This record gives sequence, structure tokens and C-alpha cells, in this order.
Amino acid sequence: MDELMASHAVLVAKEAADRATLSPLVNPTREAYRPQLFAWASAGFPGIYVVQSFTFTPPSVCSDGVVRDVVGYVWYLLGVEIAGVLATIQSMLTGIVVSYSFQGNTLRIHVSRA
Repeated sequence: MDELMASHAVLVAKEAADRATLSPLVNPTREAYRPQLFAWASAGFPGIYVVQSFTFTPPSVCSDGVVRDVVGYVWYLLGVEIAGVLATIQSMLTGIVVSYSFQGNTLRIHVSRA
């Protein structure tokens, strides 16, 4: 029982740390995107320009007992629909389209001109 409790505590701590990594998505601010948007402008506004990336390695079994791939793990960590997250970011960035993709274990947030 002690080993099980210790293992579960480690998983809960890892998930909490990974959730904290995603906090800029859950609580976005315009100021947080400013440097990346200036870099995008300097690059000539290429389409699907990555402004944020988050890399995760999901545990073999999450603390709730469910096995998830990286996409499922990120959605589990967010606790909200990605569409809502993107809509919130989009509302702060007038004239810009916000989208996302996964490349391996990395969630990427991109911008394009509207």
C-alpha cells in the first residue's frame, strides 16, 4: 500500500507541474504574446507561425488510472476544451487567426494573418 500511495503521489505531482506549464494557455494575457508577435512581424508574417510550444511526456498511466497519448494527456491537463482556449486567445489578438497542432509530444500554438 505504501508503494502504491508513493507512486500515486509522484503522478499527481507530475500532473500538477505539467498543468502549471499550461497556465499561460488557461490564463492568457496579451502581454505574454507581445514578444512572439513582434518576432512574427519581423519575419514578415509567415502563416502558421509558432508563438508558443509546450512539450510533455505523459505517464504510462495517469493518476486517475487512464492511459492517454500525448494529445489526450494535454486535454486532460487543460481540463477545458481547446476551442475555448483558442477563442480566448483569439479575442485578444484582433486580425490574427490562432490555431494549434501537435508535433510529436509538443503542443504548438500558431498565428496567421486573418
